Amino acid sequence: MRRGKILLFSIVLLGVPLTWKSAIGEVVYVGISTVGLYELPTEIAKRKGFYKEEGLEVRKVVMRTGLHVAALLAAELDYSTVSGIVLRATMQGMPLKTVMGWFDRPLHLLIVRPPMKNITDLKGKRIAVSSFGSTPHVLLREALALYGMNPDRDVTVLAIGGSADRLATLAAGSVDATPLDIAYIETAEKLGLASILYFGDILDLRLGGLAVSNDKIEKNPGQILRMIRATLKGVRFIKDNKAETLTIMRDYLRVSDPYVDRIYQFALKSLNTDGAVAKKSMENEIRLAKELLKIKEDIPEAKVTDWRFIKELHSK
Repeated sequence: MRRGKILLFSIVLLGVPLTWKSAIGEVVYVGISTVGLYELPTEIAKRKGFYKEEGLEVRKVVMRTGLHVAALLAAELDYSTVSGIVLRATMQGMPLKTVMGWFDRPLHLLIVRPPMKNITDLKGKRIAVSSFGSTPHVLLREALALYGMNPDRDVTVLAIGGSADRLATLAAGSVDATPLDIAYIETAEKLGLASILYFGDILDLRLGGLAVSNDKIEKNPGQILRMIRATLKGVRFIKDNKAETLTIMRDYLRVSDPYVDRIYQFALKSLNTDGAVAKKSMENEIRLAKELLKIKEDIPEAKVTDWRFIKELHSK
């Protein structure tokens, strides 16, 4: 696989040098927007050796949300865990598909600067999202509308980047609020910031999963099946091995004991151990994407997903 300018200049490779071959397995590049709870199954599968059991050496890559679609299409990434923006690109005609999911509710909190206490306090304020059309942006729009505000007129939305970038911008006072991965709640509270809304209380919506290009589905279906099988073990590990999952979460997410169980409970509420996406969550995601993109025609689930690999695993 050719590695071009997107990979060389737009991402940070987590802990490994940039190489094309490995003595211990087939190298696979998996894109994440930021270290967070939403992509925890991939980290567990990596640490527990589930990918190695499938002959894969997974290298996780931090990349701005808006670059994932281009990276998949250019074969700079093999997989993306930032499934929301990929789905919206697919709806606009890009040859991409979601092949796996694992959270059926958003794992985001709306974090604000004091003295704001209610979502209606955000009128006229600046709010950070990762990118326009991203899951945090879609969540924000839905919440504002639910509370009687106009998401296009009542607030100013700024595309800042991943959760860590948005938190830093919020702490610096450059914005007034942001939807933030629950994994960052400890850091946010220690900075004197406050949570005023858990998005999972108002909306079923998929978060996390694996998305690939149609070209990869055609040319390397065997790898996709192995990748999903290993990641699914990571998903189920979260539910079946609490103590070890908490240990991994403390280290990977950099959270302390008073917070780690709290974050874990949020994960369990949302976790889908089938490796697919609940019907209501998928319907909501498509509906919200249509509203954002101003698409009128019906979008069937089959246009944006390909569950053949999950079905094959369940049939065995």
